[in-house]
Amino acid sequence: MTNHQTDPLYSRVVIVGAGQAAAAVARTLRAEGHQGGIIMLGEERVGPYERPPLSKAWLSAENAPEVAALLDRSQPEQFDVDLRTGTHVTRIDRPSRTVHVDDGTQIHFDRLVIATGGRARRLAVPGDASADIAYLRTIDDALHIRRGLIAGKRLLVIGGGWIGLETACSARKLGVDVVLVEAAERLCERTVPAIVGQHLLKIHRSLGVDVRLGAGIERLSKLPGERYAASLSGVREEFDLVVAGVGMVANDELAAEAGLPCAGGVLCDVEGRTVDPYVFACGDVASFEHPFGPVGMRRLESWDNAEQQGAACARAILGKQAVAHSLPWFWSDQGDVNVQILGFPNATATPVVREGDGKVTLVWLEECATDEPARIVAAVCINAAADMPVLRRIWQKGVRVDRETLAAKDVSLKSLLQRTVGGAKNGGANN
Repeated sequence: MTNHQTDPLYSRVVIVGAGQAAAAVARTLRAEGHQGGIIMLGEERVGPYERPPLSKAWLSAENAPEVAALLDRSQPEQFDVDLRTGTHVTRIDRPSRTVHVDDGTQIHFDRLVIATGGRARRLAVPGDASADIAYLRTIDDALHIRRGLIAGKRLLVIGGGWIGLETACSARKLGVDVVLVEAAERLCERTVPAIVGQHLLKIHRSLGVDVRLGAGIERLSKLPGERYAASLSGVREEFDLVVAGVGMVANDELAAEAGLPCAGGVLCDVEGRTVDPYVFACGDVASFEHPFGPVGMRRLESWDNAEQQGAACARAILGKQAVAHSLPWFWSDQGDVNVQILGFPNATATPVVREGDGKVTLVWLEECATDEPARIVAAVCINAAADMPVLRRIWQKGVRVDRETLAAKDVSLKSLLQRTVGGAKNGGANN
């Protein structure tokens, strides 16, 4: 008789959460030969689905697109996943290895994965309309916002991060007048260097978004006819819809109440291991030290991290050797402009800039005492999507590049990679 507790291949895995990371765990477990039961508990009315389109195609389309399911109603049987939607977990009992559900059900686990993601950070604004501020995190949120995006209406977006910017772009595409206020002095201040924020500002102003930096909202009040009066830096203005994108709060309460160390997320290693050998965490809720990032624990709120860490978590559950980690990758669509980010761009370092034909690629090299060839550590591609896979290959191969060659307009990144792989000295191009 197999002991599920000692043989992870036959263990019962319970996944709390049903998002991108949770789906990656389930898929990878089955792909790696897991034979035990998999129970996935999700609070939403639907199973795992792609969230990135919510602030892009969903908001700007005339009709709501189909949900891009990660485990649709036919796939759970294929992966043999017991998917339970509309399920609220109230408690994790680590000593007895049980999960308690609000209907009184208790579910035993041999291995537990906490993939509870996060929720939109809420604003408390003086006035009587704080509860009417819309946030974008789920399908229902997207549908609610989309109904209010009507040509000629006025939208107030609070927050100049990725969600706020994508919402503003989608609204402009539909002919909505948009005012965006950001308390910081630049856009996406928390995630990208100033040079990238400057490009984002240029994009949005060219689209007709009224971007106001160093500005905030002091009061929000209801008006007749489902309209709102907002006090923005002391000036009263009226709007038809107010959307806030001011960050995310990790749903780590269950973990904290179960005695797991948390600090703005569940503390774990890069493969999702917590201090409890039977409990793992992954996705937006997981806080870990990335092998190629700055020192310190952090959460990575991205599709790519959810996929990578979910898969790594599944292999860790099975006791399998970890796959080599790669630089994190993120993308955003700003109107018709695509922005991609690789790694952790250094706000204090000067990138190499490759620019032309409406495309901009910024590349950061590892810090060296001299101008010798160095490895790529981060990059941002603005409307230069073709550059990103080449840059990723350059990084993966450990190619060293000098700044002069990298900046040369007559040297394509692809040719640089080919020449380097072909044996060019020190990773330089043969000019």
